[in-house]
Amino acid sequence: MKILIDTNILIQLEDNRVIDKKFASFYQLAVSNNCKVIYHSEAIPNDISRDTNQERKDIIKSKLQKYENLANFAKTTDDFNAQLGASRINDRIDNIQLFQLYKGYVDYFVTEDKGIHTKAKRINLEDKVLDISKMLSLLEEQFTIKVPQHPILKEHSIREIEDKFSSSFFDSLREDYGNEDFNNWLQKCVQKDRKCYSLIVDNQLQALLIYNIENVEDHRLPDVYEKALKICTLKVADTAFGIKLGELFLNKMFEYCINQKINYLYLTVYEKQTQLKELLSKFGFYENTFINKQGLSEVQKIKCLDKGKITIQENSAVIHPFYYDNVPVSKYAIPIQPQYYSTLFKDGKFRERTLFDGLDDSIREIQGNTIVKAYISNSKNKKLKEGDLLFFYASQDNKSIEPIGILETCQIVNHIDELWGLVCRKTVFPKEQLSAMLQEKGKLHVITFRLIGYLKTPIGLTKINELQSFKNKIQTITKISENDYNRLKDEKYFDRRYIVD
Repeated sequence: MKILIDTNILIQLEDNRVIDKKFASFYQLAVSNNCKVIYHSEAIPNDISRDTNQERKDIIKSKLQKYENLANFAKTTDDFNAQLGASRINDRIDNIQLFQLYKGYVDYFVTEDKGIHTKAKRINLEDKVLDISKMLSLLEEQFTIKVPQHPILKEHSIREIEDKFSSSFFDSLREDYGNEDFNNWLQKCVQKDRKCYSLIVDNQLQALLIYNIENVEDHRLPDVYEKALKICTLKVADTAFGIKLGELFLNKMFEYCINQKINYLYLTVYEKQTQLKELLSKFGFYENTFINKQGLSEVQKIKCLDKGKITIQENSAVIHPFYYDNVPVSKYAIPIQPQYYSTLFKDGKFRERTLFDGLDDSIREIQGNTIVKAYISNSKNKKLKEGDLLFFYASQDNKSIEPIGILETCQIVNHIDELWGLVCRKTVFPKEQLSAMLQEKGKLHVITFRLIGYLKTPIGLTKINELQSFKNKIQTITKISENDYNRLKDEKYFDRRYIVD
């Protein structure tokens, strides 16, 4: 990326005073990611030469040498100058910099000059002429590693739990891989400062995922000629609350890969790990069998996260976390009360973290950790079908739509055993409460769905009130019209990285 800077940016970076944090962050982030920070030799030097403070002028000129000069710049045309105006020397300096952007010789032009931003709009370059705050945001969006978070998990260096390596949590792994080999591998992780997610309860390690980005020569996956993310270790303790943490880990790894533009995710499993293999297969992992160094047969489970390679034409779990939103897919808004929202969507953006998130009771709220969840209501809507898009509206307090899911099943149930079999560990309601609800209503509407994630920007009440679909104030399951959906899509409420074109 080539970034042209204006004189007002250079002065902020190099003047003899304390540097503003956002300017320092911009420069550090740009150069550390091999972006070129460039100046125009007929712009900044001319500006500096008119400074009446000789000492400051000499200091700035000397510091200019650390920046790259724009080589072979384009000469501004008379038509371009006439279009923008060039009666003053300042105008001509502005124009010669804008012209480099106009010609495509640089990718962005950073300036705090409002007059230049006004000129940029005249020639449709306002998206490329940025102030320092917007340029910093763009660099952060592109280059800062965004690590997915969840209230019961902690993301950290493996070095932080080195004191727990001798615990019985690792016994099964030592048995599978050999005591000495596994211990040596753990120390290798420490030396390389590998990152992991962990769950620790009462100072005991209960779940761990260690991951690592690998190059082609490291992973050697068949027919994969790009980097891949390896789940090096995925282990959950044999406890009642641990059963569904595997889904939580997977969703966080999907999100991590998409954030980092990594198209392949994989891990190795033994044949005996049937439950894990079934879970991975459900979410689109394919198999490659090989013999490991111990002479044992292992299976690589590989997930392709390049949505351009998706061939299945429906919203099935196999393509998770991607989804179709074309016309055959209906869209619905579903209301959910705040207390249930906080339990079902534990990593929602506007769910406030609490002091109780790490406690046993919170961890046992399994439905908050799963990909597949259940929603139970009195609705009589029978039009919902598998593959429909569901947008959940947090009523009362937040009055916003944020979570997005894909409908898996939808049915009317009138017997508690059938109901509990469908929603156990997927719903916020305890069995006793469901039984009471069933006795009162006679039958309940049960929806199971896969949580894709959360809207890029929550749809607040002001926007909701503008849409024709929501004249009922989302008091019940409400169909969203294609016009309203496309309006929201055009206004960039949805993260298009997850949508299959």
